[in-house]
Amino acid sequence: MPVRRRLIAITLMAFWVLRLPMPGNALAAENRPTAFIHASLIPMTTATVLPDQTVVVEGNRITTVGPSGTTKIPANTKVLDCRGAFLMPGLADMHMHLRYDWTSDAWPVSPLKLYLANGVTTIRCFGPSGKTGRYGLAWRKEIDAGRLDGPRILTCGPALRGHFKENPEHIVIRQKYQQFDFIKIYSYVTRQEYHTILSTAKALNIYTAGHIPFQMGLDGVLAEGMDEIAHIEELLWEFSGMDRRRYFESEGEWMAYAIQTTFSQFGPLLELTPHEQEKKMDNLVIALVDKLKNRPIPVCTTLVIDDLIVQKLFDPDGFLKRPENRYMPLNYLEQFRMGREKHQLQFKGGEVFAPFKYMLDKKLLVALKAINLPLLLSTDAGTGSMGAVPGVSLHDELGILVENGFAPYEALAAGTVVASTIVKRMNGEDDFGTIVPGKRADLILLEQNPLHDVANTRKIRGVMAAGRWYDQQAIAQMLN
Repeated sequence: MPVRRRLIAITLMAFWVLRLPMPGNALAAENRPTAFIHASLIPMTTATVLPDQTVVVEGNRITTVGPSGTTKIPANTKVLDCRGAFLMPGLADMHMHLRYDWTSDAWPVSPLKLYLANGVTTIRCFGPSGKTGRYGLAWRKEIDAGRLDGPRILTCGPALRGHFKENPEHIVIRQKYQQFDFIKIYSYVTRQEYHTILSTAKALNIYTAGHIPFQMGLDGVLAEGMDEIAHIEELLWEFSGMDRRRYFESEGEWMAYAIQTTFSQFGPLLELTPHEQEKKMDNLVIALVDKLKNRPIPVCTTLVIDDLIVQKLFDPDGFLKRPENRYMPLNYLEQFRMGREKHQLQFKGGEVFAPFKYMLDKKLLVALKAINLPLLLSTDAGTGSMGAVPGVSLHDELGILVENGFAPYEALAAGTVVASTIVKRMNGEDDFGTIVPGKRADLILLEQNPLHDVANTRKIRGVMAAGRWYDQQAIAQMLN
């Protein structure tokens, strides 16, 4: 056998015998247990820190939690000393988008790695790009098997947008049996299509979430019983005054009509004094939110997109200087420099409405929180077309929630314990979001306490995803 071939054969045998990870593959969860000892524990069961705790992980599950002085550690355990550090559950981005090119050179770093590096151990896709979206299901299998680095993936199939070429009932049935986690409904479906989708999904016991279709409005959505609203901003269309009996042949015509009627409705408000404007907006929000009292329908936050839109329109140079933009696709940044980015085009000639919309969305956020509606930490990142950097933007979203009246614990709960309870409605599994025996071993080790300052979620010492541990060195390699 030639020397080169013999060396390759010996190397492959070493990987097999010693069970070393093959280059480029994720580290499988270790066969031996892992113990985090002397940690300041934030279990997210309550807004508390438990001092000097030990957490034992076996496989991809938490098996033991207790005081370090009395908790037994199994033999042959990998021990991580966490003195001075804070251990909390991994975060979930409950509304983002998968894109087929995440594992290609289109992104400087794969968003799968960006999420892990930022402590995001669960992502839920609200519409994968591409005709079938089944690559997301394939990635999920690879991640679960330890052959690919990434967070746990929950995903719908391609969104049901309307203007169907086949009976939407058939699409719902197909996506159910392709093992997608839920059905995503978009803005352009008609009343009859919407009814068909919802009734079919209920018969098949598959979760439904999405936009508030223009023909339906909030009243129609609540009457049909959709399980979840995809954005806080979807509620703004309730103020638009659009004629919900209208129908347009193309999505572009629909959106142009919706934007035009909404701008026309809000235009007079911009002429009011700030005090009058505030009072008028408060009255609008109160009347709308009254419809949602005692209706525990979850709503995704996605306010970081509003924040980015305002920055893109009014401080484009500042936007381009953001350090996290080094992780964005280069073609997106080029489109932005040329003035052809999505929101630059959508708000062209109506830029003044962007900060007004953001203000109204924040008022809706506060009002929805006041009636205890389940709010889910979400960013709408992942498309590569809006400026939200996967993983990084979730920390921005946490900051926005806290700036608008959430305690740090409440903001973190929206991406941990509350997120898991909503996933249980989807698939029956409430298995993440808290640090208790039996839950998935999805954990973040932080340098400082995030219950004092939610920005401390950025100060990551290490991440565990489904029992696989990534220390700071491994995270740095992922981001290189």
